[in-house]
Amino acid sequence: MIKIITPCDSFKHFEQPINEFLKRLWKEVVFQKIKPSKRGEPHEIIKEETEVLSKVLQKEKWYKVLLYIDSKQLTTEFFAKLIEDSKMKHSGIVFIIGWAYGVDYEKLKDQIDTKLSFSPMTFPHSQALMMLLEQVYRASCMKKGVKYHH
Repeated sequence: MIKIITPCDSFKHFEQPINEFLKRLWKEVVFQKIKPSKRGEPHEIIKEETEVLSKVLQKEKWYKVLLYIDSKQLTTEFFAKLIEDSKMKHSGIVFIIGWAYGVDYEKLKDQIDTKLSFSPMTFPHSQALMMLLEQVYRASCMKKGVKYHH
């Protein structure tokens, strides 16, 4: 099983492809939205959102991967291996998409198993979610031998 935790107000710009991948992965992916903070200053937002995320992660027993811009990048093949290895060792994997101003990683590092980045570029949350779902779907196809990957 795969769980995705993401800050979310709306995915209207990427709603169609997100829904398409969720439909294709309907038995494999659980999706949890967390409302982003609306506090004023970025440091207040980071503090509040880190606290909310920490409480959510305390309940998670699976392997936890934070999508974080300043992290290692994987090929699709290694990404697929990460998913499969995590499912075997931990029953499942949780992907956490970072918040608009990031999170206080120092306060979360004991609750996170690894960090991963798609790119050194910054993307909207809905686009990051769409990219994550596409890679999860690609990894699923690779495991099943479906010719989606190549």
